[in-house]
Amino acid sequence: MDLEYVPTHLEEWISNEYIKRNILCPKDLTISNLSQKFGFLVGTHPTDSASGEWAGIHLIRLDDRIDPLKQKENFYHELCHVLRHVYGQDKMPQMFFELQEYQARNFVKYAAIPYHMLKHLKPGEHSLKHASELFGVPIEVCEARLNAIQARQAYKRNQQFRSSVPIILNC
Repeated sequence: MDLEYVPTHLEEWISNEYIKRNILCPKDLTISNLSQKFGFLVGTHPTDSASGEWAGIHLIRLDDRIDPLKQKENFYHELCHVLRHVYGQDKMPQMFFELQEYQARNFVKYAAIPYHMLKHLKPGEHSLKHASELFGVPIEVCEARLNAIQARQAYKRNQQFRSSVPIILNC
């Protein structure tokens, strides 16, 4: 996919973290590979997905009652908590809890389909179904990511337009 847009700071951060760990193409985006490269443990259990730290070891628990695509979406949500948040949500004010949950939901689309892998979405093949199969996440995640790409392309066009229009002062 040929893109002409400015990635967000989060997109750049995720891509940099993946590239440092040699996570370079969609086939590298497996739960076992990501957990190994980032150095944490993942297990499944018939309970809601969660993450935490115990004795210095980062842990992600995934709900084994849900379908594999949804489980992978939950994995990325918990990955955000492991990589970017402090633990103890049960002890933090509700507003901070809600902020962390919002950030984790936003993180999912960028971690699941990272900026440096967008080239794997070839023209004419960027349908939601194709992206879902290629990256192994639910169609809703792909739709959110493709919508974010379109929004950032609009942002780039706006930035280009603004820079080409002379600023008229004192009108």
